[in-house]
Amino acid sequence: MRKRRKFLCGLIVCLGAATAGCWQDNPPPANPTPSYQGITLTVAALDQPALLEGVNSQRGEWVASRGGQVEVRPKPLTPGSAGEADVLLFPGSRLGDLIDAGRLEAIPNEAVMPPAPSNAAAGAAGTEPSPGDSASTPGSGAEGLYDYMGIAPAYRDKVTRYGNERMALPYGASVLVLAYRRDAFQREANRSAASAKGIKLEPPKTWEELEALARFFEGTDWDGDGRTGHGIAVVLGDDSEGLGNATFLARAASLGQHPDQFSFEFDSGKMEPRIASEPFVEALAGLIALKSAGPPGMEQFDAAAARQAFHDGKVAMLIDRAERAAAWSNGKPVSIAQLPGSTRVFDPGSKAWTNPEQRNTPSYLPTGGGWLIGIRAGLSGTQKDAAIDLAKYLSNPENSNRIRAERAFPMTPFRAAIVSQGLADPTSAPDVDTRLWAEAVGRTLAERPIVGLRIPAAEEYHRDLAAGRKAALAGKDPRAALADVARAWSERSKTLGPKRQRWHYQRSLNLRTSSEPPAPGT
Repeated sequence: MRKRRKFLCGLIVCLGAATAGCWQDNPPPANPTPSYQGITLTVAALDQPALLEGVNSQRGEWVASRGGQVEVRPKPLTPGSAGEADVLLFPGSRLGDLIDAGRLEAIPNEAVMPPAPSNAAAGAAGTEPSPGDSASTPGSGAEGLYDYMGIAPAYRDKVTRYGNERMALPYGASVLVLAYRRDAFQREANRSAASAKGIKLEPPKTWEELEALARFFEGTDWDGDGRTGHGIAVVLGDDSEGLGNATFLARAASLGQHPDQFSFEFDSGKMEPRIASEPFVEALAGLIALKSAGPPGMEQFDAAAARQAFHDGKVAMLIDRAERAAAWSNGKPVSIAQLPGSTRVFDPGSKAWTNPEQRNTPSYLPTGGGWLIGIRAGLSGTQKDAAIDLAKYLSNPENSNRIRAERAFPMTPFRAAIVSQGLADPTSAPDVDTRLWAEAVGRTLAERPIVGLRIPAAEEYHRDLAAGRKAALAGKDPRAALADVARAWSERSKTLGPKRQRWHYQRSLNLRTSSEPPAPGT
C-alpha cells in the first residue's frame, strides 16, 4: 500500500509538470551553427604578422562548419591599409589609431552577450540561468557557447571598449609578473643572512621591499654554485617590446593611480601630461637605483637580455611578461608573484601624498592590454555577421586556449577559467611553478586595471618616454628628464589636435563623451 502511494504521488507530480508545460512555450532550441556559404573573409594583422599563426591553425574548423572561406593575408597592414581586411588582429595600443582612421566597426553588445532567458523557459526550468549557462547567442553555433561572462572583467569591460562602444574582442592578454629563483629564497644560508638584516625572503609586497631584496642578493653566491650573482634583471634600455616603459609605468601606477581617479598619464579634463609629477619622478629614480643591483651593463638591457640573465642563473629575480615563461627555465625551480604595490599614493587633486587603508596595487596592462580582434568599418549584412562570428570563434574558450599556446607568438589567457589552468604547455617551461603562475596572473587581472596607452600615436608618445628614461639612465636628473617628456607629449598633442586627443583619451578610459570626435587637428 505504501509503495502504491509513492507511485501515485510521483505520477501526480509528473503529470502536473507535464500539464504545466502545456500552458507554457517550450524552451527555445539552441541556435544552429550559422551558414556562410559564398562568403569569403580576409584576415590580416597590424604590425605583427606572427599573430596570424593562431588563425592559420584554427580556421579549418570554422570553414568546415560554416561553409565560408577565410583568406589570410601574411603581409602586415598599417592603419591606412587596415580597410583591406574584414577581420583584423592588432596590438591594443593601436586601437586609437584605427578608430581615428575610421577603420573599425563597433561590435553590438547583443552579438556577444548572452540573451536574457524567456519567462517561459525560466519557469519551465524552475530557475533562472546565469549568463554563462544561457543558450547560444546568435552566431555562436550549436557546438559551444561563446561564454562572454567567462572573459576577465578587465578585458570584457575595459580593454575591448572605447567609451561606451565595444570596438574589438580579445585575442590574447599581456600581464607583468615577478619571476624569482626559488632556491635563492629558500636556501638556509640566505635565510639566516637575510634575517640578520631584517629582510624577509618572501615575495615583496611593496616596491621598497623588492629593492631591498635586490640589494641583498647583489654580489652574493645566493644559489651556492661558487659564483657571485646579482639581484635582479629589469629592462632599462631600448626595447622593441616596450617592456622597459611598461615596468616603469607599473612602478609609477602603484604610486600615482589614486583609487578615486580615472586618469593616469594625462589629466583627462585638460589633456595635460602627468608624466613629470611626483609619482613618476619617484618611480624613475627607483628603477635607476636598481642598476647597482643588476648585472654590469643592465642599463642597456632589452627584454631578451634581461630574460637571458635570469635564464643563465645570473640574477635572482626578473620582471617580465607572464606569457614569456618558457624563456625562464634552466633546470632550477622558478616561482612567480604579482608585482608589488605601495603603502602611499599621490593624489593629483590635492597634490599631496596619502596613505590608503590598503596597499595600492593597481595592475598595469602593457600593449594596451594585449592583442585584439576587430572588424572592418562599413561591413553590413551577412558579411558583417560572418566577420563577427569568426572573431567570436577565435576568442571562444576552446580556440583562445589553443591560440595562446602557439609558440610563435605567446600570449597570456584573458579568460578566468583558462588562467586558473596555468601554463598552456607546462612542458615548455618545466621549472616554472604553474600554480603560482596562475595565481599571480589571476590576482593581477583582478586588481584595478590600468590599460596601457591606446590613443592615436600611442607608440610615438611611448618613444618620447623611452628617450626620457634613457637620458635619466645616462645621468640626467629624473625630474628634468621627465619634464622633457612632458613637453614632448604636449607638443605631440598640439600637433595632432589637443581637443581630438582629449576626446580619444577620455574614450580610452571608457568615459562617455560626445559621439563624434572633434575635427582632425583641432
